[in-house]
Amino acid sequence: MQIIRNLIDRVVEFHREDSAQDTFEYMLIIGGVTVAVIGVIVVAAPNLLGSIKTAVCNAVATIPHMSTISC
Repeated sequence: MQIIRNLIDRVVEFHREDSAQDTFEYMLIIGGVTVAVIGVIVVAAPNLLGSIKTAVCNAVATIPHMSTISC
């Protein structure tokens, strides 16, 4: 029980620190940029999306034991 209490205390302390807040803000920024980039690709270049899918599927098919995966 003491181990769980120590773990919870560490999480709470990390959350109170400024570095945790900075990390969370950076994660939000990265998430927003990712969504924006995907949105631009889908809207501006729908053909590019198909090319990316094909390239990824072909690359995955070259991995041993992954050739059974179909796209």
